[in-house]
Parts: sequence; structure tokens; C-alpha cells
Amino acid sequence: MDRLSALRLFIRVVDTGSITGAGRSLGMSSTAASKRLQDLESDLRVRLLDRTTRSVSATEAGRHLYERVSVLLDELDGALRQAGDLQSRPAGVLRVTARRSFGMLHVLPALPAFREAYPDVEIDLTLTEIVEIAPTRGVDLVIRLGEPVEKSLVAHRLASAERVMCASPAYFAKFPPPVGPDDLDRHACLGYRRDFEPSVWVFETASGRREVTVAGPLRSNSGEALRAALLDGIGLALLPRWMVAGDLRAGTLVRCLNDIACYPEGYREEIYAVHARNPMVPAKTLAFVTHLQAFLAESDVL
Repeated sequence: MDRLSALRLFIRVVDTGSITGAGRSLGMSSTAASKRLQDLESDLRVRLLDRTTRSVSATEAGRHLYERVSVLLDELDGALRQAGDLQSRPAGVLRVTARRSFGMLHVLPALPAFREAYPDVEIDLTLTEIVEIAPTRGVDLVIRLGEPVEKSLVAHRLASAERVMCASPAYFAKFPPPVGPDDLDRHACLGYRRDFEPSVWVFETASGRREVTVAGPLRSNSGEALRAALLDGIGLALLPRWMVAGDLRAGTLVRCLNDIACYPEGYREEIYAVHARNPMVPAKTLAFVTHLQAFLAESDVL
């Protein structure tokens, strides 16, 4: 038998003093309610209720059971309500894993306004150097490079794949900005390290695709390192717009070749927020994704 529903009925009977009224409040007929109570007494092997034609009351064993079970059911109902609240409103701990560079530049700055809007959400943020992070047990949301192919995951686009060619004003004061790909052989081009292959920049022009092998004083597998080198005036580079948007607004970096789509060979991925595909995604997760997208739109990186 379903002990939990039978105990709920028993508590309601003691509260109301009526089997018929208690059964009606739970959507049961008087006959069905009486049968359920009899089954509970048989299961427990104890008489819980004294029944007369005019009234019903708890026996000594019934009063003892009522005092203990009524408290436990109240706690259970409270826990169930709390679980429902966590699903329907943003609350609880949100565990986020993000690429370190993107997390430092955009996730951390977005947190104060999010906390103000959703004070019941606590952020547990892990930063990693892994490029294509995947959600694991205990992680609600990952912010990664590239859209996952797994159908079990849902991806929300956060930042475009646009690459920006730029350098510091001090560098361009010494070396005038290039006006076309042919000018790059006269510049210190800072490139991503791709195994032992030379750095290649791809240009999508009106006449078609063009690849240019570039060279300079620094190659690195870290966009953050290349950005720091740009700010120090060492050369020019192609970096994601989301990485240098703040520098361009501040004027510490300056764009060039704005009218030509270009990117380092092999580096065209966008940034996504990814979570498991679930018909009941927690409200805290969706609220954070929506907030982050709005924040990034204002930063001109979405």
C-alpha cells in the first residue's frame, strides 16, 4: 500500500475529526477513505482511530503517531516546496566552468549586476585553460570555445567569431597601419602557435580567399599573451573581438583593415554557454545565460 498517502489521510482525519470530510479534501470517497485507513491499521497492526456513528478520534497509539508524523510531513512538504522553488525561481548554487580568458574579461564583470538582480543565487566559478569544456556531474553551465555537436547538450551563443587586426597607437606611430594584406611583410605580426607550422592569416576579399604567411617577434598559444604584447607595442595581431573590445573602446588598441574579413588559420570558433539538455533546466541557469547575453550585447561582443 501507499503508506505516505495513507498517513496524509490519517493526519487529515485527526485534524478534521471526520473521515468523510478528510477523504473529500483529498479527492476520495468516504468508502475509499475508510478502506485506506483500515489498510493502514492492518499494515501497522495497531488500531489508530476510535470510530462511532457520530465521531472519530485517535487512539493512544494514533495520537503518538499523529504527533510524530505530522511534524515529518510538514518538513517533507517544506522540502518539496523548496525544491520546486529552486526549479521555478533563480536560487541556490550555480556552478559555472569557463575558459579563463573569457571568464576574467566578461564573466566576472557581469557578476555584480547578476547578484543584485538575483540575490538568492550563489556563483561557484571555476576557470580553466581547456578550450572545449563539456558539462560534467556537478557543473550547471560551461562557457567554452566552439559549439558542441552532442545532441545531449544545449548551446547559447555568447560571443562572435569575428577576429580584429589591431595594434597599439605607439606601434602605429612607428609603423603606419597596413592598407592591405601585401603590407604585412613590413610588420611585426604576432601569431598563434599551431604546432610547428608557420602562422597563416586568412583574408576573405572580394576576389576570393587569400592566405598570407606572417612572421614576427612572438608566437604563442595564448590569446592573453598576444593581447599583452599588443598593449606593450611589440607588434600587431589578429585577436577575437571579445578579447580586445574593451581596449578598442579605451583607445589602447587601434583596428586596421576593418573592411576585410580575416582570421588566423584554424581559429574561427565562437563562444558558447552550454548546459545539459533537460526539459526542466533550473531557473538559475537560464537566468544567468540571459543576463550574460545582455551584458555581452552591451559590450559589443555578442
